Amino acid sequence: MNRFKSIAVYGGGSFGTSLAFIAARVCKNVTLFLRDEEIAKEITDKKTNTKYLEDIKLPSNLHATTELDKIKDFELIIIAVPSYAFDDAIKLLKTHISNDNILLVTTKGFARNPTELFSDRLKTLLPNNPLAFLAGPNFAKELAKNLPASASIASLDVDLANKIAYNLNSKFFTISVSDDIVTLQVAGALKNIFAIKSGIDMAKGQGKNARATLMVSALKEIAMLSKALGGMNSSSDILLEAGVVGDLILTCYSKESRNTKFGYLLGISKDKQKFLAEYKELVEGREALKLVLELIEKYDLNMPIVSSLSNIIV
Repeated sequence: MNRFKSIAVYGGGSFGTSLAFIAARVCKNVTLFLRDEEIAKEITDKKTNTKYLEDIKLPSNLHATTELDKIKDFELIIIAVPSYAFDDAIKLLKTHISNDNILLVTTKGFARNPTELFSDRLKTLLPNNPLAFLAGPNFAKELAKNLPASASIASLDVDLANKIAYNLNSKFFTISVSDDIVTLQVAGALKNIFAIKSGIDMAKGQGKNARATLMVSALKEIAMLSKALGGMNSSSDILLEAGVVGDLILTCYSKESRNTKFGYLLGISKDKQKFLAEYKELVEGREALKLVLELIEKYDLNMPIVSSLSNIIV
């Protein structure tokens, strides 16, 4: 199987930078595309991104630029932007790439207006590009420290998924492959919502037994919404992969997770309405909850965890 000669990462936050770090371990020509000129210069000149990955030295072959017109020259483009910025990012990319560029989407959540899977949105915006999705239990700083991690790549073209996995796989980063792009996307959105519930439960002192029970119920709700959206047609094995149960466990069990931290702080807050009004940090699960509630109503689903949070947050 051939190696990619060039890999681009679009999105210069902590996760995008860590993915560029991973790519640079296995590919000589890796460039991070971002908007901030100062960060791009720091990455290229000093091999650091202190704003997002403090104390991490980046590989010497990792470069950065704000010149988006160059991105079409890269075989694989990894998209690592927040869900709220996804549409704008894709519309901008559309004017700079060709149909030959392979896209690997790592954004988690749902597209908005209308609420739909990112794969469905891309059918409209970039219908001709080869497409895959990546998810896993991956804290950015651990990836950049070469600590062991795993992930899942899903694509309707399994040969494409295998090719990307072959190119990114290393002794530090092991990747499994699936054709179930729906479940991987649903799990990536819902796990952030369940993490908020996990944080609230921590604040209540409900214990580890309750958290394990939450994991079981969460997997059932992931499966329910996935099936409604066309996932798990032939098998439920995807639920056992790193990109589903692995990501769910990591996000819900660690206060390093922004969503779990948010839930915990909400749970100990004496004035919850004031807390919600004043909390400024981006919480993906809080945003995804509103969209998932639309899908629950649309498909008439019974998802108790998600529905219970609607009374607290929305």
